[in-house]
Amino acid sequence: MGPIDVVYVLGTGSSWNDSELRFSLRSLEKNLKEFRNIYVVGECPDFLQNVIHVPAVDIFEPAINADGNIITKVLEACEHEELSNDFLFINDDHLVLQPVAAADVPALHHGDMTHFAPDYWTLNYWRGRLKRTMQVLREHNYTTLHFDCHTPIVFNKHLFPEIMGRFNYSDGIGYTMKSLYGNVMYPDGEFLTDQKQKIFKNYPLSALRSLLSAPMFMSFNDQGLNQALKWWLIDNFYERSRYEKNDPEDKVFDLYNWRLNGKPWDDGKHIFAKYYNHVNLKRLFDMGETPALRAKMEFKIMQSINEL
Repeated sequence: MGPIDVVYVLGTGSSWNDSELRFSLRSLEKNLKEFRNIYVVGECPDFLQNVIHVPAVDIFEPAINADGNIITKVLEACEHEELSNDFLFINDDHLVLQPVAAADVPALHHGDMTHFAPDYWTLNYWRGRLKRTMQVLREHNYTTLHFDCHTPIVFNKHLFPEIMGRFNYSDGIGYTMKSLYGNVMYPDGEFLTDQKQKIFKNYPLSALRSLLSAPMFMSFNDQGLNQALKWWLIDNFYERSRYEKNDPEDKVFDLYNWRLNGKPWDDGKHIFAKYYNHVNLKRLFDMGETPALRAKMEFKIMQSINEL
């Protein structure tokens, strides 16, 4: 199979000014092979360029039927004649960490949902939607594998609308999209073991370096997005992708670049003025560089970096 397209679905409410998408795109440019165009369906952050934007809005209340909104946006992408027949669907908080061809991304699952313990379904609201998905799959005599495991998946633009049409995803809290599609198209999908690492809680930088050294994919959420993870992302995907007009305004970016560029005095002053509350030190730094003040500046900024 030749190169295929990649589809992202975006809503509102990013906790990091859509920098999640920046680093996902950087990971594709570094590690995803044989892909063609990037489609972004929904919102379109100002920093994007060289993508195909498909405007779309949420038609369901996100707090009630978030997956229904994702499904309708993927359906919008499927309407585009130029979209490749098969395409890779990926979320903005998913990254590709090892080289892989887009069409070869495996359909990964967490196992048969009918074997999950009863208390699995009581943890949160989303798992209630997943349980509902398991039930409707059983009613339609499909397998009941859990494909909603925060990994990319290949869809077909002709089959996706047909498969979604078999299920009333607009009803109530809806169903989870990947498990609907995966159990129809990938009943022999690949069991997820160590192919992916999720970062759903705070880790120090040393732990992130160990956890993320080998998996093919990673995903993270707001609870995992601390300063250490930002540093790891910058350290591993520093180069701006062809899809970005600029770099983000962010403290961790400034700290990283200050150290990378040889700890310039003026850049250090800018960092102190923007991010630190040390009024007396700011006044001293404004008086001009001395060996003692440079040592003080470097100590304070490096202290922030070493605490990651």
